[in-house]
Amino acid sequence: MEEIDLALPGELYQGYLFWHQADELATDVVNYAMLLDTEGKVVHRWDTDLNGGGHTSYLLNAGGLLRTGIRDRRYVAGQPVAATDTLQITDKTGKAVWELSAEDLDFNGNKITFHHDLSPLPDGNILVLIYEEISPEAAAAAGWTAGEGKTVWSDGVLEIKPDLEKNSYEIVWYWRFVDHMIQDRDAGAANYGTVADHPRKIDGHFPSSYAPMNAVRQHLNAIDYHPGLDQIVVSSFIYNEIWVIDHGTTVEQAAGSTGGRRGRGGDLLFRYGNPATYERGSENDRLFQHQHDANWVDAGLPGAGNILVFNNNTGLGGVTGVSGGAAEAAAAQEQLKGNSNVQEISPAVDEGRYVVGEAGTFEAKRIWFWEHEDFFAPFQGGARRLPNGNTLLTDTVGRRVWEVAPDGGVVVRYKGPAPAFKAFKYAAEQVADLLE
Repeated sequence: MEEIDLALPGELYQGYLFWHQADELATDVVNYAMLLDTEGKVVHRWDTDLNGGGHTSYLLNAGGLLRTGIRDRRYVAGQPVAATDTLQITDKTGKAVWELSAEDLDFNGNKITFHHDLSPLPDGNILVLIYEEISPEAAAAAGWTAGEGKTVWSDGVLEIKPDLEKNSYEIVWYWRFVDHMIQDRDAGAANYGTVADHPRKIDGHFPSSYAPMNAVRQHLNAIDYHPGLDQIVVSSFIYNEIWVIDHGTTVEQAAGSTGGRRGRGGDLLFRYGNPATYERGSENDRLFQHQHDANWVDAGLPGAGNILVFNNNTGLGGVTGVSGGAAEAAAAQEQLKGNSNVQEISPAVDEGRYVVGEAGTFEAKRIWFWEHEDFFAPFQGGARRLPNGNTLLTDTVGRRVWEVAPDGGVVVRYKGPAPAFKAFKYAAEQVADLLE
């Protein structure tokens, strides 16, 4: 650790900091991970044979990692930001004990890459965000005018069941953006309609133009799972929204608008942050701007069941398209100025269904709001609740992690050796096997 500024020692959560190197724009980084003690000393390190930025890794109960990265850069060439080709489960040293290449997946006959985020499930399965490469013809058949390139990328979620003994896998569930569109441009397509009449579907043409890659129109950047609800929350960078979908569906139900535990199929159960995306609000109603790391506060923690959103609150500022490497990308990011915030919300629910209010928008109560004049994270970043009620915030670009008390006070500031997408803190008993 390069620097630690402990401002409120009596309020510090005494734990070990998990720090995984990643940077969305500087994709030539090595994605190793470290565990640091309260003095910033590295007490454990997981090395890697992968590279690639723009993602995080997760510490598993056995002391290994679930991570994604790039093995064959040729396979991800030309893909959207943060694309990777490899999933791994590792042992305590970082050595892979299970690995899956996206190139080996047969998914609707289309090429896919993994990207940005993934989530380990309680049963050992893995949820991972994907780009699905579909043809302009397939997009047009869905009424989707997505760009002039040779391919179009549709975001989605895969659930993969790994078999560590056989180093094999099974795709057990998936959700595809292209199955849940509404559009008002092509009257001949089956999903043609009035966007405002379908708040649970996604307008494939929002916003009307998104440079530089019109063929990428969702840019999901975070995923989290709620085991009690059996629901998934994702964050869409471009739509400036978070979306909740039902995991309690079959694959067939997830592709449709009916079925599953909530009867909505794979259509959105809840969306929040920017009602203009479904024409039930304006720019003045937007709450998020290029947010990351939407996640449910885990059971047993203060605020359990609420959703934390790390709101970067930034525009692109000319940084998009940086391709010169880590130094150039970092320099471009650091030119941006602004003020990020963290929002904790509690969606309005009535008899298990998310409430659409009289204004026609999904409702939620803001539980906690935090911002600081010296805290700005232009890209990536995360917010995670700690057992003592503090919240751990990550500024990827600034290589900073702040721990913040419930009253907003800054407890400690860490300055790390590398960018991190999301940092975590673990109690000593949770990582005891790694401290020997």
